[in-house]
Amino acid sequence: MTTIGLEEAQALLAGGGIDLVDVREADEWAGGHLPGARHVPLAEVKADPSGSLPNDRVLLVCARGGRSAKAADVADALGYREVYSLDGGTLAWIAAGLPLEHPSAASDASPVAPADPTGVTNCSLESADQFDARVPELDSVIGPNLRNLRASRAMSLDDAARLTGLSRSTLGQIELGTQTASLGAVWRIARAFDVPFATLLSAPRASSTAVVRKAAAKRLVSANGRFTSRALFPFGTGGKVEFYELWLAGYGREEAEAHLPGTRENLVVTRGQLSLEIAGVRHDLAQGDAIVFDADVPHAYINPGSSESWMHLVMTYA
Repeated sequence: MTTIGLEEAQALLAGGGIDLVDVREADEWAGGHLPGARHVPLAEVKADPSGSLPNDRVLLVCARGGRSAKAADVADALGYREVYSLDGGTLAWIAAGLPLEHPSAASDASPVAPADPTGVTNCSLESADQFDARVPELDSVIGPNLRNLRASRAMSLDDAARLTGLSRSTLGQIELGTQTASLGAVWRIARAFDVPFATLLSAPRASSTAVVRKAAAKRLVSANGRFTSRALFPFGTGGKVEFYELWLAGYGREEAEAHLPGTRENLVVTRGQLSLEIAGVRHDLAQGDAIVFDADVPHAYINPGSSESWMHLVMTYA
């Protein structure tokens, strides 16, 4: 497998004869993909390697590069000689101002998953550092935590499906780690079980002191790549306070569904500018401005300018 940059990828695509495969989830694919790409989620690549990757000459792409590297490992195992993974993935493509194709306009469009009532299914969970394949997968953390939540309440998968509104098969695959949980699914589970969001992302910790390295941070990325949220706290602390670094691209907008009752957000703009819509009321913030608000109502983060916006967010639960 060879990891390549944007210029090399463009040259390969321009030369023709290469199979461009997007291994992200359906909700991410729906937000736009590289022109000419086929959609084959990573789970399908792992389940049917030769069927999903029939061509020796293949370029794999995901959101940032982590999942495409794993798909490339699968292709390598098939004995393929020309296997490429796009460094930086779709986010790098967008950041460079390169065009996207949308399923509704593409002849090879894949079916789009139904909209999630939480309004946040267009996000996926992925390691922040696409260069470090050693970062633990969130899938291996979320599954056991969901299973423990069910066990603590003596609930079957059918019971959990009724409680969360997610299908029994989806919950079962999340528990087994064979399906990547969307951000919307994690929010649904957390709200249904009445636990903080970070509870499902928590891994056991043996020490009260933890260093959160930038390269190993876990980041939530929107499907269009214009909004990211990086956890600045170690999961597994068991507390009711969470600390995040947020980034919003120029003229970007990110909708957030109401959080659990009593949830509050304290946000400070560290670079650029931001407008916050809280229950329909707009608040304009400049660099250095801070705001505290009840986040148990629908709200939206809006960047009114062309420059990127950076923020720090402290979220507290009742």
